[in-house]
Amino acid sequence: MKTKCRRLSQNAANRKQKSKIMEAIINSKKLKEQVGALQGILARKATIPVLSTIKIDALTNGDLVMTATDLDVSLIIEQETDILRPGSICLNGRKLGDITATFPNEPVHLKLDDKGEKVEFRAGQFKSKLSGIQSEQFPEVARVKGESTKIPAGIFYEGLRRTILAVTEDNKRFTINGILLLIEDSTFKMVSTDGHRLCYFRMATTAGRGNNLRCLIPIKAARELKSLLFDELRINQKADIKIKKGSLLEFEIGNKTMTAREISGAFPNWEMVIPKNFESSAEINAKQFAEALTRVGVLADDTHRRVELVFHPDKVLLKAESPETGNSIEEVSCAFQKLEQTTGEQNTASDDGWKIAFNFRYLTDFFSIHGAKRDEQRIVWKFGANQSQTEMTFEGEERMFSYILVPLKT
Repeated sequence: MKTKCRRLSQNAANRKQKSKIMEAIINSKKLKEQVGALQGILARKATIPVLSTIKIDALTNGDLVMTATDLDVSLIIEQETDILRPGSICLNGRKLGDITATFPNEPVHLKLDDKGEKVEFRAGQFKSKLSGIQSEQFPEVARVKGESTKIPAGIFYEGLRRTILAVTEDNKRFTINGILLLIEDSTFKMVSTDGHRLCYFRMATTAGRGNNLRCLIPIKAARELKSLLFDELRINQKADIKIKKGSLLEFEIGNKTMTAREISGAFPNWEMVIPKNFESSAEINAKQFAEALTRVGVLADDTHRRVELVFHPDKVLLKAESPETGNSIEEVSCAFQKLEQTTGEQNTASDDGWKIAFNFRYLTDFFSIHGAKRDEQRIVWKFGANQSQTEMTFEGEERMFSYILVPLKT
């Protein structure tokens, strides 16, 4: 034990000595991008000052390693660069971001002063000094050992993009404060819900075959992963993400490694929520419906943001009304049909219409997923019995994505 304590003390002394001689040259654009990514990890209201900093390590192997953590989610970025002298320091993340954002497109020379207190940045004619704190105060970021499961980054990103909107941030319902990730043989799945809607993404992939995985990704980690994946895919469309699960979750994307505490507890039985049988369906031009919804929704009431839909065989009426401000209505062409009906039911639908109502925001969120890029893209919308859950998806994507939405009471 004494030997171990002496070794730890010696290591700390070595790190302290190194922190007074750090010097490196790094690409300006890469530094901006990496600091920007790390800023998303920093604690918003840090009660521990070091959690608002980014740790910079200049290593003897030529790597510049930058780390940020809020103790729940951590991000490590490694970049091979020109290390003149090794060392480390912690710098205020917000100020570092502000400074790097102003750098000209020239190599950045950074050097720690002799006292180990300030880092001088030089880029072209620009020069700045930023005060820091000793890196020994920065918490150790644990890593996950063992084999990883590799998934195409594009599939993982698409899953996040389509499920992240339904995650609740209600701390009283912490088991749904994240996204359920399932890798079962050759199927990749992501599920999220806030109790009012459920997003279900699935896609076949051979990348994860033989490595089953189930985990709950917390919302903050999911948001930052989505951003990291977007940036990586702009550079490399064939990129992969490597996933490990241990005491933490670990995600490796290119030169970036994120760790996160997994959400504890059981995710709700989401499969029971997905309707198996439907009584009616509608097909509607996505662009036309989304634009009409935007206009009509302006006058949705402030409490429930209620928009009523009245379906007829060849059209749907969108209605919104607010006692304080007024009402609005618009008609959009559609193909509506009862899947199981009697003659009387058919006449009722034709004359008076079939009515159902939804929260305006939940409907617009669905369209934000796709953006209705193709003018002729159609929604496939299925309705259960007795105003139960409905299933929305885009034509051609029925086997990839489902948006399960609970209607408002009529």
